[in-house]
Amino acid sequence: MTRLESLYEEMAKRKMVASKKEFAEKLGFAYANLARYLSGQLKTTIDAENYRKFAESGINIDWLLTGEGEMFITDVAESAPLQIIPAEGEETACIPFYDIDVMAHIAESLDLKEETPAGVLSIPGFKDCIACFPVYGSSMEPKISNGDVIAVSQAVTCDQILWGEIYLVITDAWRVVKTVHPGKTEEYIILRSINPAYAGDTNLKKKDLRALYLVRGVVSRLGM
Repeated sequence: MTRLESLYEEMAKRKMVASKKEFAEKLGFAYANLARYLSGQLKTTIDAENYRKFAESGINIDWLLTGEGEMFITDVAESAPLQIIPAEGEETACIPFYDIDVMAHIAESLDLKEETPAGVLSIPGFKDCIACFPVYGSSMEPKISNGDVIAVSQAVTCDQILWGEIYLVITDAWRVVKTVHPGKTEEYIILRSINPAYAGDTNLKKKDLRALYLVRGVVSRLGM
């Protein structure tokens, strides 16, 4: 029996799911492929959305991937690097936290599907966010300071860009956190720092974009 099969049986036993279809929906798997996932014929791949759903259900991702530890985390919040208690009536999201240096200047590229989250952040009002990252550097001050954590929403296309907003921009060669502006021609966008000490625009061809994530919020770390 595969670990995914064991998980389904345990969740059904606990009445967390009533059917395999509900199991697939709850954990973010395609129902059409579920039988092959359960049998092990198709390798289980975990992306940011899967991880968020696992976290919300209290499932231990390490157990699913390696078999180590318990199937369920007793208290999901215990594994989170940061926990914020929401105001009464405010909905809280469990967002995958990637302990990856998303530099506020040029750095290496990033593929969320190839990265394993370090834990989850429990943050009210960020339900539409899919990932959180620490940011080191001062080029985006005063809005994003050295050591702050950014929360980003699902990747968007160039046609969906909100000009002047802050994005996590990823190409094959590097990643940056910058404000995005229209280029001089339709083929380009302009990346710009907020800190005036980092003057100068970066012109980027749209065709070189690999992913574009809108920064929806910033969690400040005091004392950095």
